[in-house]
Amino acid sequence: MTIAFALIAASALVGIATGYFFSIWALVVISPFIAIFSAIVLRSYEFGLVAGVSAIAACLAMCQLAYLAAAYLLHGREISIHDEINGQPGEQGERKIGRQHE
Repeated sequence: MTIAFALIAASALVGIATGYFFSIWALVVISPFIAIFSAIVLRSYEFGLVAGVSAIAACLAMCQLAYLAAAYLLHGREISIHDEINGQPGEQGERKIGRQHE
């Protein structure tokens, strides 16, 4: 069972690294590699079908959640809905606003 937790933790690290350096489309490339690598490792440790599939699903889910967390931490200020609620311009300011006459 320790190997399954190690694979899940490694998948989370891969997800964090992907979130900081690549776009979301990188998950399309990385996910099959995570699934295949996890399947090979779990099979070598003689995991059963149900336990192996559950561990692989957990690895993929953890990778995607870690990606979302890293992407949110990296770009969270840009996508904040707080500015939309109170009507104040964000840190980037509003562009192409015509001059308003009093």
